[in-house]
Formats: sequence, C-alpha cells, structure tokens
Amino acid sequence: MVSKLNSKAASIADLKLRTKNRIPKFAYEYLVGGCNNDRAIAHNRDALDHVFLQPSYLSRTQAASLKTTALGAEYDAPFGIAPLGLSGLIWPKAAEYHAAAAKKANIPYILSTLASTSIEDAAACAGNNLWFQLYPPKDQEIRLDLMQRAQQVGCNNLVVTIDVPVAGRRPNDIKNGLSVPPKITLKSIYQTVSRPSWAMATGLNGMPQFASMQPYMSKLSNLEDVANYIRSTLKEPVNLSMLEQLRQQWPGKLIVKGVLNVADAKHCAAINVDAIIVSNHGGRQLDVACSPVEMMQEIVDSVGDKLEVFVDSGVESGVDIARYLALGANMVFSGRPYMYGVGAFGKQGANHCIDILYSELEQVMNQLGCSSPDELVKFLK
Repeated sequence: MVSKLNSKAASIADLKLRTKNRIPKFAYEYLVGGCNNDRAIAHNRDALDHVFLQPSYLSRTQAASLKTTALGAEYDAPFGIAPLGLSGLIWPKAAEYHAAAAKKANIPYILSTLASTSIEDAAACAGNNLWFQLYPPKDQEIRLDLMQRAQQVGCNNLVVTIDVPVAGRRPNDIKNGLSVPPKITLKSIYQTVSRPSWAMATGLNGMPQFASMQPYMSKLSNLEDVANYIRSTLKEPVNLSMLEQLRQQWPGKLIVKGVLNVADAKHCAAINVDAIIVSNHGGRQLDVACSPVEMMQEIVDSVGDKLEVFVDSGVESGVDIARYLALGANMVFSGRPYMYGVGAFGKQGANHCIDILYSELEQVMNQLGCSSPDELVKFLK
C-alpha cells in the first residue's frame, strides 16, 4: 500500500510526534501514559526489542500474503484495532474514523463500552468488522441490553476485559485534572487555546461522551452525576463465575481480554471461550506487570489447541506485529498507533496508520522469506 501522506509521516513514530504537536498536553499525556511510574510501558518496549527473527533467504517460495483467518472470518491482515475508551478526547469522531478504516482495510475493529461512539453508529461504519468490548455493568438489565444491542447490529464477537478490577493510578491524569467530570483550570484552558485545530474540531462536535451508555443516563442532569454513575455502574470485577454466565448469555464468539498467565488461560479454555487476548492493558493498569512477550509461548503451548490466542500491548510498528506473530499470536491488536493516526491527520490518518503497519509487516515477511502470517513462528530466533 502506498499513501500520499508518507512524505509527512512514514512511521508510527512520525504520527505520534505530529499528534503531540496537534492536541492539548492533557489529552496527549492521557493517550501515551501508563500507570504509576510507566515502568510497564517501558518493559513492554524492552521485551519486544529483545525478540529477533532469523531470515531464510534460500528457502523462500512466494511473496508474502497478509491474509489470515480469525474466529472463522477472513481478514486482509493479521492485526486489528484494540478498544479505546473516550477516543473522542484525542480527536472528535475518532471511533467512527477507525471503524470505517477497519472496514475498508478488512481488519477487526473493537469498540469499547466507553468509546465516544455508540454501538449502532460504530456498526454503521464498520459493518461485519465490528467487535464489541464489554465492561460488564453491575446492573444485569443494562449488561444484557448492551449485548442485545450488539447482536441487533450484527456483531458476532464479544470481547470481555478482565484486567480492570480497579482503576489504574495515572499521576499525569490526576495532575492534569483529567477526570470525569474534567476539571477546568487555567493550565488546561491554555493548552486548549494553544492547539486551535483540536479546539475548533472539539467545539464543533462537542465534548466527548460515553455514547453507548447514554440511553441509561438520560435522567442525569450534570457531569458529576454522570461521573458517579459510570464509576458505580462499571465497577464490577470480572471473575470466573461472571465469565461463565456471560458465556451462557452470549450466543456468538466470546473473547477474553487481559489474560496474562497460564491458569487464567486454562480457565477460559475450560468454559469454552473462543479466544483470549494476552495483554497487560498497554501498561495502563499494573506497573509491575510482566509483558505479554514473556507469556505468549507458554500460553500458546498450554491452550493454543483449544482456543485462538491473540495479543496486544506495546505495539508501535509492523515489526512489532511480526514479533508477536512469531511468538504464536493468531492476531495482534493495538490502540495507541491508530489514535496517533487520527491525532495527526484526522479521518485520513486512520487509513494511513493501517497502511503503515501493513507495509512494514509485509516488508518484514518478504525479507524473511515468510509467505503467510502463521508461518512467522518458524523464523523466531
């Protein structure tokens, strides 16, 4: 794929820099930050950088094809867009742009429960490429209604996130007053005014909302009430009992996100989960968490014949995608790169980010002499 934006941004790092210079500091720090001292983010990067692949120049057979199959569906690449909460904070309509770009590129798009776009609007953009990520509400009626809405728009894949039993502690967000409701300060006003493109776009579209949750908050009159509602409603830790119940309630494919040890992976396999996403939440929840890199092969060896093993966390390039595939992943997800895309270029940036990742992965595979994503495991050094 060749993009006309390559001359302005030829890598995810370029998109990240443009985003930093285009959105307010409080929004940028929310996007790139982890929790506590950001050690988990640094560890994700270090772990990936220690994964090397070994080429086989005289054994190549044909040019690389990135096409792959996941959960019975065919996709044009072995990577997808991870769920992104409050994505409209980075750029208005980011979720719609991502959903439409995923459909165009034929890759999975996972909509977060806390995205700035509703299930219905996301489905209109993503079509069959839509997956829905659920933070299970305490209220059973709301939980069932969210799942029913996903089914009604044709979504077959439900992603249940298990690694948020409590909110991550993020010092930059605390200092920046980035909470629900947000705290308006002279500093945040200055940061907003200094980014006129973001300020204008946000002004035209309004402050981001938790769009899928809006039907259940119609009687709430102010931001403080909304904040308290979200905190109390979506604060139900996912345990094995709840997961078993969700398995019984959801008729489609069930994916569990946030698995980071073999025991949890085996529990998922035992209750007939269809796939897991090995993840440390991009370093945003537990600062002492191990990297998915360290756990992938052990988890794949333990349950890879019983369910599909996907992965996210720390991906910053097509090279990183190749690394995770070589470790045994069936599909690789990431969130921040796609946000850098829309932060840098708006709607066009969503497509451009996918083009970059696709081109980088394709180049690595052709360089190695690898003809398909599932063959990358043969090239792990």
